Amino acid sequence: MWIWLGGIGLFAALLLAAVLISNVHVHFTFRKHKSDDYARINVRLLYGIVRINYEIPSIVFRNMKEGFLVKTEQHVNHKHGEAEGHERVNKRKVQKWAKEVKIMMRATDALKIWVQQTLSRVHMTQLSWSTRIGIGDAAHTAILTGWVWSIKSIIIGFLSYQIQFKRPPMLEVVPVWEDEMEFQTELNCRMRIRITAVMLAGVRLMTRVFEVDGGWRMWLRILREQRRRHKQKLKNSKVERGQTQ
Repeated sequence: MWIWLGGIGLFAALLLAAVLISNVHVHFTFRKHKSDDYARINVRLLYGIVRINYEIPSIVFRNMKEGFLVKTEQHVNHKHGEAEGHERVNKRKVQKWAKEVKIMMRATDALKIWVQQTLSRVHMTQLSWSTRIGIGDAAHTAILTGWVWSIKSIIIGFLSYQIQFKRPPMLEVVPVWEDEMEFQTELNCRMRIRITAVMLAGVRLMTRVFEVDGGWRMWLRILREQRRRHKQKLKNSKVERGQTQ
């Protein structure tokens, strides 16, 4: 009897240890060539048992008022939890996001410090960013190429102070000397973070929220609003699929 209980306890302890030392892997890809846009975020955890794939196959710019129309597709383990939808990103939506961020900062003690501490646990295992650019004029193309190099260097320099790079980033800017305008870019990066780091980050966040008077109420209000939007998005996508069938 005790041998069986000991074996079950040992197995449970080994299983828990295996989960705690595992990593969450994130693979982000973005491509743009003229009017064609594509983005994908792939998340793997628990040694690949759980896979979440979030794709943006289409980003269409309507006008200055309507902003961007973003088509999204989400898959969990490639079978369950599939969801499709459209989301409009305009000035009003950005202002709403900015307002929610301000509320979260008021509701959390030193939120910026928490973000920096969490990002310091992230390991960038691969980052490649290539760009082809040309505007039909050799002199202006050369100047623009230098600007793009500078922007990329600033972004990578900022990231290097926030997260840990396991490999040097691979950057490329290729000027196109043809008469026609050309813009093509592709960003590919892979990151990982320990599940223990994610769990500790969650505990620290909750602690900081409860240190602010009424902070948890503000967070709860934001989470409820996000859940309501998600349900509405799923409902709209089901209605659209029903109309197309």
